[in-house]
Amino acid sequence: MSLTVDRTVKYWRPMKQSDLADVCRIASLCHPDFPEEDAVLEEKFNLSPSSCFVFSDGNPASGNISDKSSVSGTSAIYGYCLAHPFKVNSIPALDRLLHKLPEKCDTLYIHDLALLPEAQGGGNGKKAVELLFNVAKRKKLETLSLVAVHGSQPFWQKNGFKQVEVSEILKQKLLTYSEDARYMVHRR
Repeated sequence: MSLTVDRTVKYWRPMKQSDLADVCRIASLCHPDFPEEDAVLEEKFNLSPSSCFVFSDGNPASGNISDKSSVSGTSAIYGYCLAHPFKVNSIPALDRLLHKLPEKCDTLYIHDLALLPEAQGGGNGKKAVELLFNVAKRKKLETLSLVAVHGSQPFWQKNGFKQVEVSEILKQKLLTYSEDARYMVHRR
């Protein structure tokens, strides 16, 4: 009897320190217009590892995996999600270290949800959002927030996020992301 491994099965799992090199590589592939130093992404994970996930096949890499996928140990990584507690109606500066989380955080800020093209569709992004809803609930945070870029606003709207009116200061910060950047909030 032989054991067959189905390499088409992919799932979200908690991010590990050993995944960070792959996360940084995928970030540079998915977001060439928003380059961030590896240290910034690593800090997001270190500030709140329980709210960071990778989309993985959990199996040894094979020759038929896209050269864009990242291989970490025994699994290929096809995407990631980085989130951390923060203050609602505020956003971290792009490509800047936070050093620590603000006091009295009241939102789970979704820094990034990125999937390589071969992992997009099939509800994979929605599954990540559901994981984040559960994280926010566990952390007793009433809102989730994010900056929608690359025309991703419709995806976030389908998942219950709404664009909100922002202060002039926040408008200026959003422009450092892009002209089409939108601040969005989901209230649980």
